[in-house]
Amino acid sequence: MLAELWTSLWCHLYFLARPMIKWILRKVTGKCELLRITYGESAGAGRTKRIEKSLKQSHQPALKQILSDGSLDITEAVKEVLRLKSIVPEVHPNFQRCFSVCVCQICGYRRLLQQVEHHRKTKYSTTDKQHEDKLMLLWTSLMPTTKLESRVSKQWTDIGFQGEDPATDFRGMGLLGLDQLLYFIKEYPDIAQSLLSQSHHPQYGFSFAILGINFTGMCYDLLKSRKLRTHFYNLTEEAATMKQFNEIYCCLFHDFIQFWFKEKPRDIMEFGRLRDMFQKLLVRQLRDKHFVLRATFQSPGEEAS
Repeated sequence: MLAELWTSLWCHLYFLARPMIKWILRKVTGKCELLRITYGESAGAGRTKRIEKSLKQSHQPALKQILSDGSLDITEAVKEVLRLKSIVPEVHPNFQRCFSVCVCQICGYRRLLQQVEHHRKTKYSTTDKQHEDKLMLLWTSLMPTTKLESRVSKQWTDIGFQGEDPATDFRGMGLLGLDQLLYFIKEYPDIAQSLLSQSHHPQYGFSFAILGINFTGMCYDLLKSRKLRTHFYNLTEEAATMKQFNEIYCCLFHDFIQFWFKEKPRDIMEFGRLRDMFQKLLVRQLRDKHFVLRATFQSPGEEAS
């Protein structure tokens, strides 16, 4: 309790004193906060997160707007920052490019979250032919030699759905859950088949499709809570894409199954505990400003090359 009060008091005092601290540092260094960050931090999550925080805490509306403008022209926004902060490009030739990269990453992350959110909110509909076709593709991709006897069938449990109609299992994650399963199977068919086979293990078996949908939920939670900024800001100087988000899903889905077998759970009731443990380990890694999530597997094409 005392520690919480002290932390709250310290934060309050810091925000009261922050304008004065910034003014003193500018007088001493001759650089505004944005310049000090670009000079003091190497490219990647460390720099972009600090730029993002500086913009968020700014008292200038034009700077704060960079974080919320859905139709932001990055080039024009950077020019406005140069003007507001009296930054001379000839004196600081690297700032314009470095700051542009940061703004591109920040805006790209926000747009990706909006895209994922829209996809998640798109409910699976049994009356939508495209949705139904995708579901049938999921079956034929995972069970190419086994004919599905009917649309509603106990056979769906063979690939890890809970009941006879998979449509009910997509309620939480919507079409995003189905599309991420399809992405994994399309991009890494041999690995997906291997994981499906492992899901039938007599002692450590699990529901393949349900686990996939569950990890769509984990990826979404990590994205929404902004914890994946570390990965994306280190991964590329460009805006984050849905493909890159799907690759995170593939990595986590695959790595958790390896973690599951390594932990040797007593039964499926251990899933919640091990999932939480796995997520906590991941979040701890994401606190490292240099961290990038890397796949621990390769596609057949990559292995051949």
